[in-house]
Amino acid sequence: MSQKNITELDIKGKLCPMTFVYTKLALEKLKSGDTLNITLDYPPAVENIPENCKRQGLAKILDIKQLKDDIWSISLEKI
Repeated sequence: MSQKNITELDIKGKLCPMTFVYTKLALEKLKSGDTLNITLDYPPAVENIPENCKRQGLAKILDIKQLKDDIWSISLEKI
């Protein structure tokens, strides 16, 4: 059984469209099945990142949760 890698990406302080640019660059370094956990604080990106990942066929969304008032976590699995 292959080991799945989990990569953390902290993009707090970044705004769209850079939030997706950083996400896409991080996903490009991963293998299929690997997980990317993103921490962010820009509310529009909470919708934009998963939407763009789906549209471009980059990753599937595993989880989206609000950690604090202004901090979210998105977990993606690279396709």
